[in-house]
Amino acid sequence: MAFLQLLIRRPLPASERFALLSFWSILAITVLICGSAGLVLDREIVEHDGTVTGDLASLLFTSTVPPEFFRSPPGTDPPGAERLLEFARTKNVVSLLVYDADRRVLWSDDRAVIGRRLEEHPEVETALDGETRTEMIRPGSEEHHARLRDYPRLQEIYTPVRYRPDGPILGAIELYRDPPGLYATLQHGAFVVWVLGGVAGAVLYFVLTGVARSCSRAQARLEARLAREHEAGLLYQTTAHLGELSDDDALLKAIIQGAVALTHGSYGGVGFPDGDEMVLRRLIDTPERGPAVLRLKTAGCLAGLTFASGRPQVANDLERDERANRTSARLLGVRNLACVPLQYHGRIVGVLFVGNRTSGAFGEQDTVRLRAFAHHAAVAMENARLLRETTSTKEYLENLIASSVDAIVTLDGRGRVTFVNEGGRRMLGCGDAGLVGRPARALWTRGARDFRDFRARLLRCGRVQNHETELKAAGGPRLSVNISASFLRGPDGEITGVLAVIKDVTSLKRLHEQIVRSERLAAAGLLAAGIAHEVGNPLTCISSLAQVLVARTRDEAIRTGLESIEVHVDRISRIVQDLTRLTRPAPAALRDASVRELLDTAVQLARHNPVVRRMNVETIVEPGLPIVRVAHDHIVQVFLNLILNAADAGGHLTIHAVDVGDAVHVCFQDTGCGMTAEQMRWLFDPFHSSKDGETHLGLGLFVSHEIVRQHGGDLLVESEPGAGATVWVVLPLLPAIVPSEVPA
Repeated sequence: MAFLQLLIRRPLPASERFALLSFWSILAITVLICGSAGLVLDREIVEHDGTVTGDLASLLFTSTVPPEFFRSPPGTDPPGAERLLEFARTKNVVSLLVYDADRRVLWSDDRAVIGRRLEEHPEVETALDGETRTEMIRPGSEEHHARLRDYPRLQEIYTPVRYRPDGPILGAIELYRDPPGLYATLQHGAFVVWVLGGVAGAVLYFVLTGVARSCSRAQARLEARLAREHEAGLLYQTTAHLGELSDDDALLKAIIQGAVALTHGSYGGVGFPDGDEMVLRRLIDTPERGPAVLRLKTAGCLAGLTFASGRPQVANDLERDERANRTSARLLGVRNLACVPLQYHGRIVGVLFVGNRTSGAFGEQDTVRLRAFAHHAAVAMENARLLRETTSTKEYLENLIASSVDAIVTLDGRGRVTFVNEGGRRMLGCGDAGLVGRPARALWTRGARDFRDFRARLLRCGRVQNHETELKAAGGPRLSVNISASFLRGPDGEITGVLAVIKDVTSLKRLHEQIVRSERLAAAGLLAAGIAHEVGNPLTCISSLAQVLVARTRDEAIRTGLESIEVHVDRISRIVQDLTRLTRPAPAALRDASVRELLDTAVQLARHNPVVRRMNVETIVEPGLPIVRVAHDHIVQVFLNLILNAADAGGHLTIHAVDVGDAVHVCFQDTGCGMTAEQMRWLFDPFHSSKDGETHLGLGLFVSHEIVRQHGGDLLVESEPGAGATVWVVLPLLPAIVPSEVPA
């Protein structure tokens, strides 16, 4: 035990640990395999011998004992019992029992058990089912065979009794044998198995220990070689570490540390050209000795000569070497110095120098190693520079893309969005999750034909410039945009996607519409001024003469005609007054008003119209709606005009007022006949009406739109033929308007 504890505690070489572990592992495997194989072999031999013996016993029984043996009454000797007694006394037979089909003992060489019936006897049950069963037993548990206990082991056999192969099973034979030949065979087989297993385990053990010794010797040779090539290992470790550094100071420090360790020096640094001087930066040396940065003439120092010539320079005695700057060497306490160029793709970018070798002088081998190391150092420095430039360029481009107010979008080959910049997310009103992965077609609102035209132009020319269309933002409104797009190509020129720049021109388009509207107002003003000047006086004369004639005539037909003249003169006067109001807005006072009050007033006024009285008007005002500051009469005029238009369109009208934060939206939704796209195009133009031109001048929506616009709000319309129309009146809570700008 003490020896095993010593083996466990004592540190062993790897080969000895492997040999010890292999011995115990192979021993355990050998014992397990040989034990299992011995058990299997014993069982197979016993079963084979038992099957042969059982078949022979059954054959002898059926050939010497008649079938009446199983029909004999209890208490009498069955026919043929004397022959069974002779068989029971044969060599190797210890005991013999015969059972009938009811598991009752009909005959036995032990008369004490004859007539007994065993309730639980699975072996007899197996024999009565037609199977022969045999096994080696250790006597001691057989209550009906007390004399078997004198034997250390016996072969127990149960076999069925039948007189014909296809006949019924009349009973079973229980036979106990003590065969010395079988025991000898079992012992011989187990011996052979253990001998073969031991030989195989020993061979395997010696093979494994031989392999382990060979590996140990190879490892020793490798370790010796690595010990001799320590500098090469240091070179590898240091250069491998350089690729992980990108910071300039950390990289230079690692380079100098590796070079100093490689050459067994204690002083080192780098030098870079600056005009006709070399800027030498020492990174490893005694901190208190001399300056950390030196500027020396390129022609007057060893580092400058190395940079100019592109060849390594070594000075083992700086006090006497004229190539070196001996003043600086004495100041810094440098005894010897080795300089190699830092060269990248044939271009010298600097100089690497080490000095004050701890033992001896710098040799040729030191120069070779230092030059190889300098090559890796130059590559690492260039990679660090390229990484900085790449990072800087990447950050600049990312900042440029993020700062763009226009949307910059990329699509994959299937037309799905892969990237949207911050400007695009603001423009479309949703984040990356709502855009990335969606097909671009889902944002198009002008229909499939416009999208196909855009795609065809892109495929035909490879680029599209200033394609005018409309996109759908997340909030619902449509955006008027100009799209410029081109293909993205891979390194081999294959098309990988599409780059699109989207410019929101909604405000420009609205400004253009305002300019056009202003021009129309100016034209309407000129027209109104001319009409008021040229038509006003004649209308006054006609009206006066008609009134005089009405007073003098008694003829009803003439009176009716004159009254009709009066009606048409009044109509012409109203037309002139409406035209005048468009171009010369009358002053109006703003005051706080409730949207519910404005709507109730407009609905009550509209009820005077018979058509409105017949239609269903439902008003829904959100509770707690804020107060708006408006010109009361003018907004009522807008609401009244929209109610009357809905009545002319037919159907039902629902008015819904809601608060959306910075404005109040009043929605007029009818179920009437609706409007076509062509009708909506001219909806707010003056003197354009989709109704009867005899009774409608086409100024209602134009005047309403101007009133809302001059309140700082907007009038939005959506409609489809047969699906009714929806009009939103947007009233800001803080309108930036001048009261005099609101038309009467």
